Amino acid sequence: MTATPSDSAPAISDAMRRDLVAFPDELERQHDTISTFYAFRYRNYRLQWTGDLFTSAAQWIQQTVVGWLVYDLTGSGQILGSVNLMRSVPILLVSPMAGAATDRIPRNRIIAWSQLAMAIMTFLLAGLIIAGRLQIWHMFAFTLLMSTAQTFNMPARQTFVFDLVPRRVAPNAVALSWAAFSLARSVGPAVGGGLIVLFGPANNFVLQGVAYLLVMSTVLMIRNTKPREVRPPRSFFKGMRDGYAFALSDPQARITLVMSLISPMFMIPLHMALLPIFAARVFDSNAAGLGVLVGSIGFGGLFGGGLTAALGRIDRRGMLQLVALLVMSGAEFAFCVVAGLTGSLWLAVPCLVVAGTAESLYTTTNTTVLQLAAPEHLRGSMAGVLQLSFLVMPIGGLIAGTAADHVGAPLVGAVLTATAFVCGVAILLLSPRMRNLRLSHLTREA
Repeated sequence: MTATPSDSAPAISDAMRRDLVAFPDELERQHDTISTFYAFRYRNYRLQWTGDLFTSAAQWIQQTVVGWLVYDLTGSGQILGSVNLMRSVPILLVSPMAGAATDRIPRNRIIAWSQLAMAIMTFLLAGLIIAGRLQIWHMFAFTLLMSTAQTFNMPARQTFVFDLVPRRVAPNAVALSWAAFSLARSVGPAVGGGLIVLFGPANNFVLQGVAYLLVMSTVLMIRNTKPREVRPPRSFFKGMRDGYAFALSDPQARITLVMSLISPMFMIPLHMALLPIFAARVFDSNAAGLGVLVGSIGFGGLFGGGLTAALGRIDRRGMLQLVALLVMSGAEFAFCVVAGLTGSLWLAVPCLVVAGTAESLYTTTNTTVLQLAAPEHLRGSMAGVLQLSFLVMPIGGLIAGTAADHVGAPLVGAVLTATAFVCGVAILLLSPRMRNLRLSHLTREA
């Protein structure tokens, strides 16, 4: 006989009770082994994953094309870094509101509206390129507006995963979502670089716009039935304040946020600001070469995403994060050294594949831990707080791009990634909370 929430209420947590409402057979499944693709058993998650794939592909095509287009227009690493810096303005001003909105407004609606806005802006930019009227200020404005829409999209998309699968399946679902992101990153830059060579950048933006519309369609097909945790009504601004208060007061959330800062501060600038310079100046290549570089990270991330999804039985997720951080920073340091010494694209690419694999383990585990550590009614606010870590990414990109104009991309990249490695060693030695973090403690909490 199938157990019901009311029959089992005295023996189960509030989180399990909410899962049973949306997933009536969860009580029988709770002892199942979570295999690599377990989350795909849930229809709504399959739709969400498809949307993740399309929106990630559009974003990586866009990042590749914008980076190449700006550098082609100006020949300046400083201006390229400045365009990337525009991404930080919406994160600073809008991210707290986006996180609080995610806890109050149906998340699929936020995702759908943000995708529609991004599609419209992308088609407009394609029109400017086709008309031959593109100027550098258009790229600044486009980056600012797209980042604003993305600032609302990201926390809604990250937290929506937890509405579509039971709590115990969430780590597997997050890992598979990261695999979709990595698959898009491995294919998107290569497609973007190839389309620049064959047809010009306008076709890239048309493709992005179509992808955003497809995402909007898939998310509107989702009918979520998982109830939200009931909490007393809060004002919008109190919701924002509560998220920051929890992030700063809870020890586990605090150290996880510190971990989340290292990659956007020291390693993502290599991807955003320095890889176009590596492609053009170090490897003497074109947009296709840039696509190979970024796609190599994505290929490694795809493997890493599948690996993370298969590691359901690994409980020590703190150590997993730390080891992945050290491998990622070490591999990217090796990339900079090999590129600087040999100038060979194909000798340096394997380092990026290893870095992408480790990045997937690091980022997926970090996001899962932070979301599971947060109370359900603050999950969106916490995702908004997590976005603030990306404020340092365009700042780092600006510094890296400016420095690369003077001392070269290999030296700048080596210094940044070596610093990230030192930070990882420091946390490993000084933070027993991170070393001893276990996933089983987080998935049991209500």
